[in-house]
Amino acid sequence: MPPTPRALVIGIDGGTFDVIDPLIARGLLPNLAGLLRSSAVARTTTTWPAHTAPGWSTFVTAGRPGKHGIYQFYDTQAPDYRARVTQAGDLGRSSAWDWLAAQEYTLGLINIPMSHPPADLPGYQISWPLERTLRHCRPDSLLRELAAAKAHFQSDLATMFRGDMGYLEQAEHNVEARVRSVRHLMTTRPADVVMVVLTEADRVGHHYWHFEDQTHPRHEPAPAGSGWELANTRVYRAIDTAVGELLALVDEDTAVTVVSDHGLGQGRYGLAVHRILEEAGLLATEPGEAPADGAASWFASGGRRIDFARTAVYMPVPGSYGLNLNLRARQLRGTVAPRDRDRVSAEVAGLFEGLKGPTGDPVFRAVLPSAEAYPGPLRGRAPDLLLLPADESVLPVSDLTGDLWQPSAQTGLHRHEGIWAHRSPRTRPGRLAGTVPLADTLPTLLTDLGAAWPDDVDGRPRTEVFTEDVPVPRPDPRLTARTATAQPSDAADRAAEEEDDYTSSRLREMGYL
Repeated sequence: MPPTPRALVIGIDGGTFDVIDPLIARGLLPNLAGLLRSSAVARTTTTWPAHTAPGWSTFVTAGRPGKHGIYQFYDTQAPDYRARVTQAGDLGRSSAWDWLAAQEYTLGLINIPMSHPPADLPGYQISWPLERTLRHCRPDSLLRELAAAKAHFQSDLATMFRGDMGYLEQAEHNVEARVRSVRHLMTTRPADVVMVVLTEADRVGHHYWHFEDQTHPRHEPAPAGSGWELANTRVYRAIDTAVGELLALVDEDTAVTVVSDHGLGQGRYGLAVHRILEEAGLLATEPGEAPADGAASWFASGGRRIDFARTAVYMPVPGSYGLNLNLRARQLRGTVAPRDRDRVSAEVAGLFEGLKGPTGDPVFRAVLPSAEAYPGPLRGRAPDLLLLPADESVLPVSDLTGDLWQPSAQTGLHRHEGIWAHRSPRTRPGRLAGTVPLADTLPTLLTDLGAAWPDDVDGRPRTEVFTEDVPVPRPDPRLTARTATAQPSDAADRAAEEEDDYTSSRLREMGYL
């Protein structure tokens, strides 16, 4: 039997105890139940917004978005309003993989969002590309090797929900196929630290939530024989089987972490933010089926497009909970003078802080400037203003026509609280009171391994979960954070000027755009 890794990290994209705990109580998730019983367990507070891109970037860097600079799948400060996909090269600092490699650990990294293109690291990688490509592994021969071993691996983008409700069965098969790939890699290419992310709970939850949740305002009976009324149950049972197979590949000395980038819950409404801004005179539209001058596709809808030459405020990316001021000398067609920045920001805050939803409850708790929402050297990449949600069942959308309020395209939406469990021979099992910042989870694992990290990360090890006095490693002088810049790195400029229709169509079918 090949040597087992020193650490195994299982990521469950969109993982939530709100689904897991009831299923465990019913005896339906035996492998997760056993793992949680032997682990330190807590809900995590993730990022604002609760989103895949900043969530996993926060985990791997132990830093908040203001330090790593990833806020969405797309650049939220593109000065020309174009759609520029963010990639691993845009990460504004080093990550755990750099730190572990410098300490001579080998790595097996599989399907981790925001990890493309693969880096020059010891071990193997199958990255997470937001583009149609076969060049998402290292070594280059890895996909051929997996196919020859009947453990073929498809990228997450290729296996996303595409508007076909038959996706549920595909999602179950995807989980099985991913674990088949991981099993082959772990048995033929031993590595010190292995991480794999299973994304299917997020994908299923977004589109099937209302069938199983009888309290959902859009609950409806599932078609006979479809199985949709048990969609969340089915995908979590597939994940539970996967967890059992992965745990069978490690021994009792392996540190095991289970973590999510965010949670998931009911999605009830979409809020047309641009409609609010237009009614307030802060945004202008003009007739047009497509955006002008190559701007991102989401800046046009219903035969209207944003006229940036007459716009003061806009949402840079759908679902970002962010707003940008259209500043002169920063944006291509900026209209807001720097001296008016505070005045316009205050006007926007007044507009959204008092907003009530269809239920009569506040939609947003606050409107925060980026300096407050995203402290750190890379807050310049963030949207200028963050709409801090009070009601996470509401998603800001970019529609320019139609009703102000509409049913959410995704009946399950992200939540700020995720999951975390950590098991090792040095861990005291039990649920922690309160929540744990997502940025703390990686330093806890590194402490268990005896591996160091840079001294300027936001996260801190949760030493209270250990049964013994586990020493916290001193900062290692070999580990330095990448130099941060206010703008994305050159990696953001490597793509063609035109928006990638394939990427946008996949994300649009998922309800992200």
